[in-house]
Amino acid sequence: MRSVIRVTVALFVALAPLAAQEASPQEAPAAPAAPTVPAAPVAPVAPVAPRPDALLAFNQGRAHESAGRAAEAAAKFREAIAICDAELAENPQRMDAYTVKSWSLFRLGLYREVVDLGTQALRVRFDARIVQVMGEAYFHLGDDAASLRNLQRYIDNASEFADRVPTSYFYMAESYVRLRRFDHADIAYALAVYREPNMPRWWLRYGLAVEALGDYRRADEYFGRALRLSPTLAEARDGQARVRARLN
Repeated sequence: MRSVIRVTVALFVALAPLAAQEASPQEAPAAPAAPTVPAAPVAPVAPVAPRPDALLAFNQGRAHESAGRAAEAAAKFREAIAICDAELAENPQRMDAYTVKSWSLFRLGLYREVVDLGTQALRVRFDARIVQVMGEAYFHLGDDAASLRNLQRYIDNASEFADRVPTSYFYMAESYVRLRRFDHADIAYALAVYREPNMPRWWLRYGLAVEALGDYRRADEYFGRALRLSPTLAEARDGQARVRARLN
């Protein structure tokens, strides 16, 4: 009996490590790492071309004009017109395009085209800027009644300190002179030089108007103002000598 127990114990001791090995869980093998896929290259974004700017082209034309570069100025005014035409083809109610185009036509001396374009634009909507440039164009076409009508309409609808108010008064005064309505010209010139006092030619023209009214003292003063601003202005110098002879 004892021998049987000893054999059983020995067998248990021999098999215990094997049972423990079978009872312990085995670790699962690690999954292989996924291969790295390189990122697709990002295509560069093409820069957006700036939209043509008619007003910029017009202002560049004015700068060339002020510098005496007539050919370059004309080219810029034509460029502005082309841009405006494209904008109007896209949107026939774009009043800014009508305005810049009319200004450009005016600078090119195409006064009849200014009037025709302005008439077309005003059928779309009233715009004081269009009325104003039409007034100046009518003046150059010799139609003083139409010029005065449009310039007065501009002044009535523009703000008090709008950019073209002084010039509008000056053109009105010039029309009154051509109509020999010197008292009206006196008032219009006064408003023009009050708003824009540094224009020697305006003072010259004002002096000539009051000289026509027989007001030689004021004419002397206004010719003098023109000469202070532009000492080489021969017409002002001659006018001053002429009215001073009347005063002596």
